[in-house]
Amino acid sequence: MTTTKPNRPRSMLERALRTVAWLGLATAMYLASRPAGPRDRRASVLRWSASDLADSSATVLTTALVREIISASGDTQPRRVNVELTAVPSQRARAMLGAVVGADVSVNWIDRTQASGLALSATAVAGPSGAVDVRVVGAPSSLLLVLRDAGGTLDSIPNTRVAAWRLASVSPPLRAAIGASEARVPTRLPAFTRRVMLMAQPGWESKFVTAALEEAGWHIDGRYRVSPRAAVTLGAPGRVDTARYAVVVLLDSVAVDAVAIRRFVQQGGGVVLGGDALRIPALAAISPVRATMVRGAVAGALLTDTPQRGLEAWELVANRGAFVVRSDDSDHGHAEPALVAQRIGAGRVVASAYRNSWRWRMEGTDDGAAEHRAWWGSVLALAAGVPAMADDAVVDAYPGNAAPYADLVARVGLPVSVDGMTAAPAARALSAFDQLMDRLRAAPGLLFMVIAMALLGEWASRRLRGNR
Repeated sequence: MTTTKPNRPRSMLERALRTVAWLGLATAMYLASRPAGPRDRRASVLRWSASDLADSSATVLTTALVREIISASGDTQPRRVNVELTAVPSQRARAMLGAVVGADVSVNWIDRTQASGLALSATAVAGPSGAVDVRVVGAPSSLLLVLRDAGGTLDSIPNTRVAAWRLASVSPPLRAAIGASEARVPTRLPAFTRRVMLMAQPGWESKFVTAALEEAGWHIDGRYRVSPRAAVTLGAPGRVDTARYAVVVLLDSVAVDAVAIRRFVQQGGGVVLGGDALRIPALAAISPVRATMVRGAVAGALLTDTPQRGLEAWELVANRGAFVVRSDDSDHGHAEPALVAQRIGAGRVVASAYRNSWRWRMEGTDDGAAEHRAWWGSVLALAAGVPAMADDAVVDAYPGNAAPYADLVARVGLPVSVDGMTAAPAARALSAFDQLMDRLRAAPGLLFMVIAMALLGEWASRRLRGNR
């Protein structure tokens, strides 16, 4: 094949195409080594439906977030994810969002939930009654606060900041709702079948303390000493053992098997020392207090708002490490300990200062009997304790479903405003060259096409005139 001598314009065209190709290759190499500059673009926002957010498996949220995080590689991995929430996510979804934050990826969220902070707690009342104390705390709202369990609606009241109930029974789970906000706890109650052993001398105190405890639902076995060798029994008292008894109550300075009681406490039982039982020398080693002298009753106080001051009581000095649960005002200008508790081994010992609490029940106001019963119920509850209610959720440092909105904020942080999330970052002044490089980086296919077309054009021109 003969080589055609090129004319000057065609030769200049081939040289120009070759130059364009070399410039394109050089530009590609420069862009590959040049760090990416900040992009002046508005942040994208992920959105989900309310059903996706309520899904306990959090499948849609997980898929979307994983796609967002791994959509780019290397240095372009996102350090911020923007989401818009139309409802409070399920517990698993909140945990997943918290894991994203833990992976050093910031999560900014817009609050479209129309939910408010709401917290629900349910505590088993210590004792055999099976009652539950329920407390709800939330932001004041014009909407109704509705309390429900598995059996239906329990109560609905105009919402206040704090509401409380004592429920005789609950069918779990327990739920509280204010508009779009809902909190939930499982309320699985422990079985409480153990009895109470009461040791005392026959008298008004032992009679009415027994009556108060039985009215509150406690099952009493009693042993009342009438002489050094004889005792009157109530129920079927047996050996003091934690398998049968939850609490041992001592009300007087009676002869006791101190070794058995100390062993009972060490193994997890509760002991109540009331009145003159605080002066039993054999139990001084486990007593949380030292009784010094008798504090006289204030005349007429039984008919006032502080009926405890109308009772004779021991002046107590609490041991180091003991906890003063309740104090009474005194005429000495300082509070006098009235109820003191201390943990001994696996058990608890509670000291009550009052020597003749029966007067509170018999000589007080019309509410005296109920107040006396509540007092002794709280004393035994303190000594006995009740295992914490089981929760199906994994226990961690977050509120969980008992306060879902607070749980979301604790894991992810406070919501941001719409303007703050979508506003473009402040743009810096770019030169014409930088602007061109940014455009070429944003469209790498265009640069490749220019290089390919230039090389192909030069090659075609040379082939048409017979050159290789």
